[in-house]
Amino acid sequence: MNMKKALIVCSLALLSFIPASAQFSWGLRGGLNLVNNDITAVSEESATSKDSYTGFFFGPMAELQIPIIGIGIDASLLYSQKGLEVSDEETMKNQSLAIPVSLKYSLGLGNFAAVYLAAGPQFDFKIGDLDREFTDGDEVKEFALEQSTWSINVGAGVKLINHIQAGINYNIPVSKEGAYKFTESPTPGTVIDHKPVDIKASTLQFSLTWTF
Repeated sequence: MNMKKALIVCSLALLSFIPASAQFSWGLRGGLNLVNNDITAVSEESATSKDSYTGFFFGPMAELQIPIIGIGIDASLLYSQKGLEVSDEETMKNQSLAIPVSLKYSLGLGNFAAVYLAAGPQFDFKIGDLDREFTDGDEVKEFALEQSTWSINVGAGVKLINHIQAGINYNIPVSKEGAYKFTESPTPGTVIDHKPVDIKASTLQFSLTWTF
């Protein structure tokens, strides 16, 4: 069993331990993705490591929380859009259906507020175009995204008046986001085919959730 399948099994196992007295809530979640794309450059001219591509996410969420001890499970189904800055003038959309599942610990601060910590795996299934190719000078650059990826989330936030949650989350990639490959022709009739380079993208997220 590979690591990705093991995480799915562990996530389902966590749900099986939630007691019948757990409190269930659901809602809508949205926010911003601030992406840090990490491309290992083959040479100074071959790739860009510029980051800061802002995207967004939104979708339904659900939470099961055990009363008194403050431990629960938080899961979402989100449409997520990030991006990859592949040159000074070229960007590539990175769209996916994201499924984050987190173990969540909440500590009440009176009847109207609480703080929480959360951590767990996230599974992304890509949608839209997965490939991009363009010419930059004497180079032909190709970017190919993986159909699915997985990562780890760690975050914290606050709950207000039992309905609003505001949080900050850091998404740490485990699998590669895709691959970058380029071919250059420094002189007519000469073609240099370089080895593909893996791409990973960590993401800082700011979220706002309304629960019912």
